[in-house]
Amino acid sequence: MNEITLAKILIKVEDCLQSSQSSFEDKFYEAAVNRAYYAMFHAVQALLLVVKSTTKTHNGAHNKFRELFIKTGILDRELSTSLQRSFEKRQFSDYDYDEVLEEDAKESILDAIIFVNATTQYLKENNFLK
Repeated sequence: MNEITLAKILIKVEDCLQSSQSSFEDKFYEAAVNRAYYAMFHAVQALLLVVKSTTKTHNGAHNKFRELFIKTGILDRELSTSLQRSFEKRQFSDYDYDEVLEEDAKESILDAIIFVNATTQYLKENNFLK
């Protein structure tokens, strides 16, 4: 089995973020919401990797992220809020049959950009990235 590395996770983060933005431009709002959330989720996985923590579920990853990075004050509390908001929108867009609005997709992408930038900055400041 391939070893999970920070570089591999960050490639996935960037791919998801770019895919989200492309989907939005093409007016595929459900896909944009989905990929924005996954950019954030993989960013969480990157953070958990560097502190040697693993989880098996999305909720488990969210809880560990809050425990290790939000409650400790390492990262801004708003990142937890945006992660939860994006997760709920992703759940809605993937499993509900109502229309995903342009505004919701735009908010998810903005949340993802802020989230990814914050996590990348943390990784750089703590010498996990060059």
